[in-house]
Amino acid sequence: MSDATLDAEKLAEAIGFDLEPSRRVAVLAAFADIGKEIRKLRALDLADVHPAVVFSPLIVEGDHD
Repeated sequence: MSDATLDAEKLAEAIGFDLEPSRRVAVLAAFADIGKEIRKLRALDLADVHPAVVFSPLIVEGDHD
């Protein structure tokens, strides 16, 4: 078993993931890829990146009906 699988097993036990062992392995394997992608996203430095649209509650002249 890999370290990632062992970590996933510990997490499953901690949150009360109550499935039969063969089903648990299949579900945890399916979520392993999602976990990898989340780790990639968390590693991104987004300090100077702003959203494409910034909401402002102020009314701009000509915007009201």
